[in-house]
Formats: sequence, C-alpha cells, structure tokens
Amino acid sequence: MDVLVGDDGRVWNPYGYDLLKHLGYFGGDTDLVSYAVRNLGFAALRIRPRFALVRVRPSLFPTACLHRVIELLLVNEAERVVIDRLGQGLAPLDVIHNANDAIARLRLLQLATPDESKGFAPHIMALSLDRLNHPKRAGMKAALTAWKAARGYAASGEAAVIAQDPVYGGGGMMWLPGGDRCLVHAWPQTYSRYDNRLHERYLGWDVTALPDAAYMLPTVKSLFAAAASQAPRLELIEALISHPDGSRFWARYERLVLPWRNRSSDCFVSSVPQLRVVRPY
Repeated sequence: MDVLVGDDGRVWNPYGYDLLKHLGYFGGDTDLVSYAVRNLGFAALRIRPRFALVRVRPSLFPTACLHRVIELLLVNEAERVVIDRLGQGLAPLDVIHNANDAIARLRLLQLATPDESKGFAPHIMALSLDRLNHPKRAGMKAALTAWKAARGYAASGEAAVIAQDPVYGGGGMMWLPGGDRCLVHAWPQTYSRYDNRLHERYLGWDVTALPDAAYMLPTVKSLFAAAASQAPRLELIEALISHPDGSRFWARYERLVLPWRNRSSDCFVSSVPQLRVVRPY
C-alpha cells in the first residue's frame, strides 16, 4: 500500500486524480510525490507486510502529518520501519526494527519543523472493537464481556465497586451528572500523575479544575460521546504528561471506554487502560 499524507493529515492516493486536482498540476514530467514531500509538508508511506518506508523532510513536517503517519504505522503494525530523511546529509536513511522506536525517532525529527505549536495536545485515535480479539487485549475483552452481561447498568452505589473490580482493569471512573460535567469518581489504581496522598484530594473535582486539565480535557470528549450513545469505545491515546516535579514523559496507551447508566439521569463512564509505551521526553 502506497499513500501520501498531507500537511493537514489528509490521506491521499499518490497516483489518483484527486491529488492532481488538489495540487493543480496535471503534467507528467515531474515526480509529484517527491515534490510534495520536499516542498509542501507531505509524507510518503510505502507499507508492505514486513516493513514500512516513510519519506519525510524534517524541516517541513507538520504535527497533523506526523500524527497521521503514526496512526498508519500502528494500525498496520509495521515490524520494521525505514525513514528516508529528505534533505539531511549523505546518509539520510534510518532503519529501525521496532515501531515504538520509529515513532520516537519521527517525533524527534519533527521538532526541526519551525513555527509549530508546542502545546502537545493529546492525540486520540479511535480503534475498532474487533482489535479486542487479539490475545494481548484479553483483559479488555473480558471487561467488555462483563459490561455486556451487566447490560451497562450500575445500581446506585455500584460505581465505586466497579472501579475497584479487577475485571475492569483497575481503571478510573468518571461521573457525568446531567451529561454536561465530568467529575472524578475514582482514580485508576495505577494512577501515577500525583503521589499516593495528593491525588485523593481531587476526588469529586471537575476535570476542568485539575492541575493537568490541558491533558485531561481532550481525553474526556469521548467519555461524553460514549455516554450519549451508550456504546463502548476503544481508543489509542498518545500524550505528553507532566509530573509535579517538572519532568515530562510520552505515554501511549489504549483504553476501553464503558458507559454505565442507572435509574437517575446521571451516567458513569469507566475506562479500562492498557499501557503500550512510556518514554522520557
């Protein structure tokens, strides 16, 4: 599969008419793929069963393009990644035998792009629930099965019990009173954003008032979506997380979002996390 990723993250067929129309050039005397990568902030990907080739120009590699490239590498589960760094010296190839290392390398290269926002908002990617059939997600699949058996219903007082139940992976629980606020009902059992004593003080707080609201707010949008549809969701989240001591690290994790209804109009939403990788920033 060959694809071209635009500077805005849009995926193009590199040999299609739509790309020619978008670029406004219909001549056959130039390599439009190389031109787009060198001059327009595009990235070219060639994905094969055992490897993926990524062609980028680090000094012209927008964040939206980077995020889409990461999605494509993860969805296609590339075992080996070759990065062709256009415009960088006599040895522009990186051959990396691990997708996580390749993504870290792409992030480092992307820092060469000037005038990019460095706010590092979490990147959230929706995944198919069919991925739960993979053996490494057996815990998530068990949680979904238990949720279906309960028909997504939690009686009064059961939300805290669900949050502590190992079947649900020790994930957090959020309370959405009235469907327009998101309050912390229970932290994940492995929560490490605050130390063991400080994080408890934030129980019952609205996420907008938390110290790490910049990270939390984008991640709760899908909680409201799940509550509104009463349907589970599987997501992949990559975020730059800050510790109180000022240190920062990249975290990539999957989470299964499960909405719980009760007799009142309120709704609780639990998340079943599965950490994929943690790297220092």
